[in-house]
Amino acid sequence: MNQNRGIFAGLAVLVVLAFGPAIGGRMNIDTSFLAEVLLTAIAAMGVNLLLGYTGLPIFGNAALFGLGAYGAGLSIKNWHVGFLVSILLGIAAALVGALIIAPFLLRRRNIYFGLLSLAFGQVFYFIAYRYSDLTGGEDGMSFARPPLNLGPIHGTVSDTLMYYVTYALFVVATVAFWLIVRSPFGRTLVAIKQNELRVRYLGLNADRFILVGILIAAVYAGLAGALYGLLLRFAFPLLLDWHQSGNFILMTMLGGAGTIFGPLVGAIIFVIGKDVISTITPAWEIVLGAFFIACVLGFPKGILGSIGAALNRGRAEPEEELVPAVAIDQARAKIQSDSVQ
Repeated sequence: MNQNRGIFAGLAVLVVLAFGPAIGGRMNIDTSFLAEVLLTAIAAMGVNLLLGYTGLPIFGNAALFGLGAYGAGLSIKNWHVGFLVSILLGIAAALVGALIIAPFLLRRRNIYFGLLSLAFGQVFYFIAYRYSDLTGGEDGMSFARPPLNLGPIHGTVSDTLMYYVTYALFVVATVAFWLIVRSPFGRTLVAIKQNELRVRYLGLNADRFILVGILIAAVYAGLAGALYGLLLRFAFPLLLDWHQSGNFILMTMLGGAGTIFGPLVGAIIFVIGKDVISTITPAWEIVLGAFFIACVLGFPKGILGSIGAALNRGRAEPEEELVPAVAIDQARAKIQSDSVQ
């Protein structure tokens, strides 16, 4: 019953987002800000997969986000590729970055995993900052937004069309994320978070699962980064900086790590909150930080996480404690099946 209720709530959210430009127009919210909410939510999903479900603090995820933006921008500027191809090349750039750093990250766990990812993120940041001939350096790199040629849709990509492209990709990313975390692979990631040693004793290669998790997170970060670059028609080094990584972690924790729509809730609060508060006071970061502290104290598991925990309080066993057991049982059955064959 709770699962069906969550599915219906998620569908209701997606229906409301489909009318985002109309709702934003009535509330005097620019369509580009609504698109920014969705694409930053996509990036936060990648953080959520590693932090919320696998228990690995990814402090340098902005590097993959920035690589997505630069991958799209450089491919447009140098190779004159189309709109959709630039997005694919942005994702490819993020995947290449993930493949470079993943072998080093797999050797560490807990805070050391986070610090090493942060260090690699800063390396990518300084590369973008120093190689001005390629990336534009500190001033960044501007590029045109190519036209969209997809079936019956042809022509210039306006901000409204950019929103709906972002919305369509957000829906695909959300459905894919739901399928991933509900699959045996996703349940094994949760099992690794709860008891990695036990997973290894069952004969499963935890490093291999984590590697795939890192690559999936890179796809989400690269997709979001490419969309962000196309939204702004601009890429700059601060997209790869640790401050941006902190923003993604903030959104994930604020909305609820380990929940499907937690990153979206966090992105709505952060992006729109930043836009509204910054018009009122230049000290908007202090106000937003105070709000974050209040949410941590009032909602220790994030907004959606705490609401879900309150709804499940009367159950005999919380669902999050049953997930690792299910993953272990599935892994044990697979091992027994392989031994019989």
